Amino acid sequence: MTVQAKIAVLPANQRELEIRDVHLEATSYEVIVQQKAFGVCHSQLDRINRDDRTEAMVLGHESIGTVVATGNQVEYVRPGDEVIITWVPRNPLGGREPVPSRVVLPDGEEARSHNSFTWGTHAVVDEQYLVKVPEGTSLDLGTVIGCALMTGAGAVLNSVPVEAGQSVAVWGAGGVGLCSIAAASIVGAATVIAVDVDDDKLQLAKAFGATDVVNAKTSDPVAAIRALTPHEDGTAGVDYSFDCTGIGNNVPVSLASVRPGLKGSGLRGGADVLVGIPRVPFELDAMDLLNGEKNLVGCVGGSCNPERDFPVFVDWTQDGRFDPSALVTNRYSLDDINVAVDDLHHGRVRGRAVITL
Repeated sequence: MTVQAKIAVLPANQRELEIRDVHLEATSYEVIVQQKAFGVCHSQLDRINRDDRTEAMVLGHESIGTVVATGNQVEYVRPGDEVIITWVPRNPLGGREPVPSRVVLPDGEEARSHNSFTWGTHAVVDEQYLVKVPEGTSLDLGTVIGCALMTGAGAVLNSVPVEAGQSVAVWGAGGVGLCSIAAASIVGAATVIAVDVDDDKLQLAKAFGATDVVNAKTSDPVAAIRALTPHEDGTAGVDYSFDCTGIGNNVPVSLASVRPGLKGSGLRGGADVLVGIPRVPFELDAMDLLNGEKNLVGCVGGSCNPERDFPVFVDWTQDGRFDPSALVTNRYSLDDINVAVDDLHHGRVRGRAVITL
């Protein structure tokens, strides 16, 4: 079955997306999804702005929609099923590597994705990147669950053992950071500190559960965090820091905000979790890491298992602990995809940008 679609294509050696009319076909393990809405993730800006990119690309990796066609080896879904597209394989231990999506353009050129793609009226993806929509999933939740919520909240749930009563700092109060803040509040962290350079974003962070906010542009954020988190043993700093900035130079700073261990007591220091992806090498203060007996933890996609964790996030929305509509602060049409990208690039998106179809 061939499906006609409009897809946002990033041409080779260009930074402006173009809406192209294409025909999609599902073969083998591929599935064609008619999109209802999709998110615009900050990580895609890195791909758009790369100077060494020499081939056309299709972008995006979080959406909600309906299956309209399947390849002859697809077993997980069938036409009519409501699904969420994500970028973390649903069953990585299943013995088959998912195949990254690609689109053949009318001139014969191939536009490739990194894994899945969602920026268009339809998407063709490997079935491994699909999760059946849990009952009770709203449109806004389905749009953000496949990346922003999974990555930000999952880091708190899965990457380190945050416990009730502990302290947390979240660096970067964008879409992913707000989800980390919400998750820390939901699991019962007593102190949840949002760190950003934008007062509007910090104000929004309070609505997601931040107990304190720190503007890193107008104050020393490490000193401010330490002042907010004194401990009876004489140390100061948060139990867990979640660096959602993706800025390599910020990693030693977020690590410094973590409480150190206490020599001779057997009490180890806290952990700094890398949620955002630094695109350039960075240096650490080795003595802070070593003497403080701290941990630096890598986290990909919130260390999530989509089938296991997505229903948990749906439960949060149904009992009122998380409001996905508050996370979606900017809404656009497909024709305005470049406006959405530009707004995101220039910091005009407080939470998450979403394209509704």
